[in-house]
Amino acid sequence: MAQLDMLAAVCTAPGEGDVLDLRRVRVDDPHEMEVRVKLETTGICRSDIHYLRGVWAHPKPVILGHEGCGIIESVGLGVPKSRIGEKVVLTFTPSCGHCRFCVEGRVVLCEEVARAAALGTMWDNTTRFFDMDGTPLHHLSLVSSFCEYTVVPHNGAIRIPQETPSDQACLLGCGAMAGIGAAVNTAQLRPGDSVAVFGCGGVGLSVIQGAKLCNALPIIAVDVRAEKEAEARRFGATHFVNASSTDPVAAIRDITAGGADFTFEVTGNVEQAELCYKATRRAGTTVLIGQPAENAMAGFPPYGIAQDENRIIGSSYGSTRPMIDFPKTLRLVKHGLLDLEGLVSEVWPFEKINEAITLVETGRVNRMVLNFPGTK
Repeated sequence: MAQLDMLAAVCTAPGEGDVLDLRRVRVDDPHEMEVRVKLETTGICRSDIHYLRGVWAHPKPVILGHEGCGIIESVGLGVPKSRIGEKVVLTFTPSCGHCRFCVEGRVVLCEEVARAAALGTMWDNTTRFFDMDGTPLHHLSLVSSFCEYTVVPHNGAIRIPQETPSDQACLLGCGAMAGIGAAVNTAQLRPGDSVAVFGCGGVGLSVIQGAKLCNALPIIAVDVRAEKEAEARRFGATHFVNASSTDPVAAIRDITAGGADFTFEVTGNVEQAELCYKATRRAGTTVLIGQPAENAMAGFPPYGIAQDENRIIGSSYGSTRPMIDFPKTLRLVKHGLLDLEGLVSEVWPFEKINEAITLVETGRVNRMVLNFPGTK
């Protein structure tokens, strides 16, 4: 094994209007308990754009991307060589296995993942990416999928069936599971629960799918774009509210006779989060999925929350347990109970990443996926 030269999209100086720098870099061999993966596809998430635009802080320069699917090309010490050739989906919640949250089974809150992610490194505080002159490049959340090869912890590469379409599989790395998991794992919806989903992008449509899987009823989709109605209904919404022409709170309260049992905020917009809470019935639950700027504050009435026994809860990556939930989700897809294919708006070559990011920022697409050379 040896260092490899590869093409990567590097974020150097984040800010409005900035683009990723496509250039040749080097990726190191995998270290102990790590694997090197040849990427086939990567999705573009708004979280990546937040880092690019400087909405969220991160050490620079960094290779972004965290929705990746590929093939294990080599393994480090301690990883069975039999893993070489496995098709895998990457996850930014690989689990250290020994912090209090991992022991509790809440791997999305792993303290070691949070520590390494904040530093932009691997577990050992070092990097596997380097510019051609030897300057280190940072990792994004132990994944970094905006490149031809990446190195990840061995348990951050979750095996999937070889026949799984790579353009669909990469969505398990964030968007699809963030929505489906929010409904199934975080909210734990039950048959007949009334649901309202604010935002009908890829994550919102995944919430709707998860709600349908749980037999929630009604399932109300809310969006400012009227053209989102057809897709929302396709994925399981029973009602659609055009928030650009209708008061969504009043509409939801009318449809549900007093407010939804569960409301989901997906856009990361503070004002939408407040509307989401107002559309929740007494003793209902508001689930916050979308993430605004780190210092953003929302206003919720403490008196009303206490008086009505309302709950406002967060959902990080749909409370997903990748080693359990990835195979389970793919089984449901195989049997027609979930739809990943419909979430993929377009598949473009990796070299068009900056154009794809511009399209994602328009809000007109669900999920953009990029193909790397040689992907079938």
